[in-house]
Amino acid sequence: MTDPIAPEAPVAVEAGEQPQDKTFTQAELNQILKDRLAQQAKNQFGDYADLKAKAEGAKTVEQKLIDLEAKHAEAEARALRSEIATRHGITAEDRDLFLTGSNADALEAQAKRLAERIADQKKTGNVAPKEGVNKTTGDPDKGLREFARGLFGSTD
Repeated sequence: MTDPIAPEAPVAVEAGEQPQDKTFTQAELNQILKDRLAQQAKNQFGDYADLKAKAEGAKTVEQKLIDLEAKHAEAEARALRSEIATRHGITAEDRDLFLTGSNADALEAQAKRLAERIADQKKTGNVAPKEGVNKTTGDPDKGLREFARGLFGSTD
């Protein structure tokens, strides 16, 4: 394809005639400009779709990396909780319920306190300290009896 704006080969001109410049209609000029702009856009932005697809792929890879890092951190925290709970003799059920710290020091403090409470409970058991003891002194109905005596005039 020849360049539409490039000058054409010179036309043979007879002696005494002036060479005339070629004139274009507005429609021809518009088509020439349209073709030139399309060619320029193709050269400049021809790989835009490919670059956009690669950028989308990179975003998904970055998101996958973020997800994997979060899962890894969660697995490490779970392993740390299990290790500390085992060291202090805490059951898996209690570990999941009570060990909620976010770092090793907080988990260690929680596990130590929970282990102490469990040890205290095992020592004393589930006993109410004053179970079975009747500490009533005197007559609990004394006030009612005096009222009845006063009401009926009895001298019991």
